[in-house]
Amino acid sequence: MRPAPLPRILIIYTGGTFGMNVSPSRSGARLSVPRLSPQSLARDFRKQVPELAQIANCEVSVLMNRDSAHLGPPEWCKIADRIRSTWKNYRGVVILHGTDTLAYTASALSFLLRPCLKPVVLTGAQRPLSALRNDARRNLVSAVEIASAGPRPLANQVSVFFDDELLQGNRVHKRSATDYHAFESPHIEALALVGTEIRYRSAKPFPRSSHAPVLIPQFNPKVALIHVTPGFPAKAYSAHLLEHLEGIVLNVFPSGTAPTHDPEFVKFLRTARRRKLPVIVVTEGGSNADPNTYEAGRALLDEGCIWAGDMTTECCFVKASLLLGQPHAQRDFEKLWKIRFAGEAG
Repeated sequence: MRPAPLPRILIIYTGGTFGMNVSPSRSGARLSVPRLSPQSLARDFRKQVPELAQIANCEVSVLMNRDSAHLGPPEWCKIADRIRSTWKNYRGVVILHGTDTLAYTASALSFLLRPCLKPVVLTGAQRPLSALRNDARRNLVSAVEIASAGPRPLANQVSVFFDDELLQGNRVHKRSATDYHAFESPHIEALALVGTEIRYRSAKPFPRSSHAPVLIPQFNPKVALIHVTPGFPAKAYSAHLLEHLEGIVLNVFPSGTAPTHDPEFVKFLRTARRRKLPVIVVTEGGSNADPNTYEAGRALLDEGCIWAGDMTTECCFVKASLLLGQPHAQRDFEKLWKIRFAGEAG
């Protein structure tokens, strides 16, 4: 009796530390971007990660080879198009991605690939596969195994695998540039933990609206993510920035507060409201604070700001940009914002 054929997995390479070359220098190891083809990358995998052949029939696509700092909405749509056009041919998809903007890409794909019909697992590395000591190999092996054999419907979503944790893609935040434990999901438990075996949580899909409208893959480039600081230069923002924007994501202090004692800050919010610019308020690190606790938070709501709840800053920015890219976006924004499209908020 012949053994069952191995599942087919598509590995999409986009760049990042994972595939970089390491060269020593007087100031320490330096990383450089090599020229890669699907053939050369597949050859590297066979040589350095031979156990992949025991898990799945992996096909490699080098979609791009860029530092993740150079990826944005056009690349998010390109990745989504590549997956959507071919995913019927595969059991699952693994995306190799740089870590700095991985949380943004994961959030974007969670909206662009609704409904997610197959596992889409993003992973990367803090040390490249070519380094003697690295996290690239084990991240890739586990990501491919999860995409191949993870329980449905739990696995049928956009997720992030890093350092033995499988996390919901639109609920992750990068916490470190040096630790192997690079990502965290502050307000939702891991989908799976990897040790001597892979321990999945109960296969319950995340809550989402069954009546959510279809979103076209178009992001508004006039949405700004602004961090509130003590001494916030509200007057300068009002005078020189607001006229060029169509939406604001305001990253406020962890308790959901902002310098609402400052008349110029209040004027900044009122000017935005008069211009019909949505102002979405998110806390540093998505702290899930209650803005009604303090007067400095309640004042934000009184001025018409929209509360993001426990969403991550990355997902909040992506969702705002996508919703404001839709037809009649400004008119329908508050209604659309309340919809949980992909389990992005608790």
